[in-house]
Amino acid sequence: MAKKRIITLCGSGIASSTIVAQKVKKACEEKGIDVDVKPIAFRELQGEILHADLIISITPGLKVDNVPVVNGVSFLTGVGEKNVLDEIFKILEEGKK
Repeated sequence: MAKKRIITLCGSGIASSTIVAQKVKKACEEKGIDVDVKPIAFRELQGEILHADLIISITPGLKVDNVPVVNGVSFLTGVGEKNVLDEIFKILEEGKK
C-alpha cells in the first residue's frame, strides 16, 4: 500500500490536532500502514486538501468533497477510540478518497 496522507484538523492546528495526529500515527504504524499525519488549523485546509487521503476533524459536521472525513473527538476523550481507528484503517486500506 502506498503511503497515505492524513490531515488532523482543529482550530489552532497546535493542541488537539497534534494529540490526535500522534495517536493515529502510532496506531497506523502498529497496524503496518505507512502514513504521513499532519496536524493543521482549519484556515490551512484549502491548501492541504488536495494531497489528503483522509481528514480527521475535531469539529463534528465537517464535509469535504472527494476526501473522507472522520470525527476525531474520540481520540481526545478515549470514548469509542477503537471504533474510529477501525473506520480509519478501513478507509486507508480500501484507498477511498
